[in-house]
Amino acid sequence: MQQVTHCLGFNQVLTPSYHPEANPVEKKNRDLKTQLAISSAKDHTSWRESLPAIRFAINTSYCQSTSYSPVSLTFKRELRTPDDVHRYMRSITEQDNSVPQITPYLLSLGTVLKEARENHEQSQDSA
Repeated sequence: MQQVTHCLGFNQVLTPSYHPEANPVEKKNRDLKTQLAISSAKDHTSWRESLPAIRFAINTSYCQSTSYSPVSLTFKRELRTPDDVHRYMRSITEQDNSVPQITPYLLSLGTVLKEARENHEQSQDSA
């Protein structure tokens, strides 16, 4: 993991276990609880059905501090909606795009992560 962080040009910072408010996962869990409560307000047994939609919303919402969505920072592209998948499934299967071009992808991912870090630092400085 240290080699990957060095190649991509960022430092790994671990969150102390005694301070859950600083943990981004805990912040996402707080948002998830709120969205589950809203979506299953009428029937508390139906929360499982709303999980995929909530997960999609959380992963594709833009973060104000980085100016990117979590999924675009992870995959360097936006997720396809179920409608997009249904509509373009034939064209995806007809094209033979199974061989990834990993080097340009990693280089562009490093650039996006650097830009997100700079945006985040600027938003922290302005706050």
